[in-house]
Amino acid sequence: MTPYELRQIQLIGIESGYRASSSTWWVDGSADLDGVGAAEIDHVRFAVVCKDWRSLSKEYNQATQRWRNILPMLLIPSECHGKSSLTTRKLVYSISQGKILDDHKLRVPFSKRCCGSSHGWVATIEYQTDQGLIIALRNSFRKAWSIYLPPLDAKVPEGNTGYHEFYVPKVVLSSDPALDPKNYVAAAICGSNCILAFTKRGQTHWTYIKRKSFLFDVIFHKGHACTVGKLRTIVSWDVASLDCNPLCPPKAKILSPRNPSYQHLKAYLVELTNEDLLYVRRLYKATTAGATTTGFRVYKCVFNHQDGTIADYVEVKSIGDETLFVGDNHSLSILASNIPTCLPNSIYFTDDLAPSFGRFKTSDGTRPSDDMGIFNLEDGTITQHYSLDSRLRGYIPPAIWVVPPFDGLC
Repeated sequence: MTPYELRQIQLIGIESGYRASSSTWWVDGSADLDGVGAAEIDHVRFAVVCKDWRSLSKEYNQATQRWRNILPMLLIPSECHGKSSLTTRKLVYSISQGKILDDHKLRVPFSKRCCGSSHGWVATIEYQTDQGLIIALRNSFRKAWSIYLPPLDAKVPEGNTGYHEFYVPKVVLSSDPALDPKNYVAAAICGSNCILAFTKRGQTHWTYIKRKSFLFDVIFHKGHACTVGKLRTIVSWDVASLDCNPLCPPKAKILSPRNPSYQHLKAYLVELTNEDLLYVRRLYKATTAGATTTGFRVYKCVFNHQDGTIADYVEVKSIGDETLFVGDNHSLSILASNIPTCLPNSIYFTDDLAPSFGRFKTSDGTRPSDDMGIFNLEDGTITQHYSLDSRLRGYIPPAIWVVPPFDGLC
């Protein structure tokens, strides 16, 4: 690689906010070329020919997300460095470096639970108004204004001031609002019955789905929103129809009907890098300290080519080079081979068991929020990726995965 090409990789990293290798977030301004393969180098060589080729390369990658393979980072409660830090800050923990990045403090209050993380944007319940709950989206990786979504209709019990924080288990976005400011869709699982709601950029309201299916997860898959419920009900929602009639719920297609024999506590939908869809079941055991994850079971959704429904679930013992990241975040998968510090055939998870499962609370009414780790599908073992500071007491907001932004050239 020529010095000029090396400098271009450095400049791309500076512009994007993370290293050219995509293995770690850009912190010290130096280029770490570990993990940069020949294909990526060829891509950079193409992009540095001239401004037109650079623009074409960026547009291509934004459209195809071909190089979008960035290791998520962990948004954690701050260490006990002082009262102000403890009560007002959350910090980022780098899995690849194995340390907290003290220089980058996200603008998310310590005491607030993050109800979603998608495309680098973190969602929190900001406050309650007469019209409903206000959800804020923040992205400290970019110099972007906070986004406030329309008021979410919520019936918060009188006198229970903390209930609204858990009213929304998860919020995900169809795309990055910074790159797609006019067309992104937000999907929220909300309420005690975990129903679904949608809103699109520019709309002043939410569209609610009245079905009571107690949803666990929602992701965007091949242009549609896909949800999974307690009875393994998987439904695809045509969010494009929100443009036709914003007051009418999106068209629904049941991919897998209810099955009473599947009444799990938590499950996820994850899209692999090859666009295969996985149904991931999380296994728990109840202890005096709370709920503890004992493992996961992973199933590949086999689709019927005639009508597009799910014909079968095939349990898989290996996902090969893929690594899954699940929790309150937008469930995602990356290729571990592109990131040397990432463990393949594994599931990185955070604590996201809804507080409605009251029997899993500790004796003092709080949850430790430390049910986190790395599950190895091959041998069934669980190891730690980060352990919360033992000095943190009382209510501890759960950690959540956040993904640095992708601008199309890394």
